[in-house]
Amino acid sequence: MLAGMPLQLRADPGPVELLQTVTGQVLEIVRQDPDILGDPARLRVIAREYILPHIDFRTLSRWVLGKHWRRATQEQRNRFIVQFRELLLNSYLRSVTGYRDNTVQFLPLRPGQPDGRALVGAEISQPNGPPIHAEFRMHQVAAQWLIYDVAVEGISLVATHRSSFSREISNNGIAGLLSRLEEMNAVDQETVVEVPVTAQQE
Repeated sequence: MLAGMPLQLRADPGPVELLQTVTGQVLEIVRQDPDILGDPARLRVIAREYILPHIDFRTLSRWVLGKHWRRATQEQRNRFIVQFRELLLNSYLRSVTGYRDNTVQFLPLRPGQPDGRALVGAEISQPNGPPIHAEFRMHQVAAQWLIYDVAVEGISLVATHRSSFSREISNNGIAGLLSRLEEMNAVDQETVVEVPVTAQQE
């Protein structure tokens, strides 16, 4: 009876299972076609299909901008989400070839988290170096687990960008930050397939 149920009615995977599945899918693609690591255009397609849908870019963007998010117009918020997503994607594409022989082990959930939130630790083994420790901060949105921050060796993605973006806003305003991000992304940017952004007021 359970086997005949539609897939969408079955229990959604937990945060650890989700990360394991996504990582396994990407690694399997690379194993079958190692040359893909040298093809940024194809890597971009894979990232958009397998990785980006599991990141809560609205929450991530809101936390990164901090107090400046409240001062931004809705149009500026939406532009920032798109450009920040592209910045992170470009950064990932530039560094991914260095992870060719790495392996990832996800650890059990960190206990004591509030309902709907999870901290998932990971150890990334390197063939020529010590393991890298990472932590994925996740929460549930409409029953789906999404990543809203990643910390590598204790350094938070949100905290790192919040500091640099805050300096840019202090010097040139939110409009100046947006222009700067658009300039940085223009070099690597192909035709962007936009992820729909809910135009909600916060």
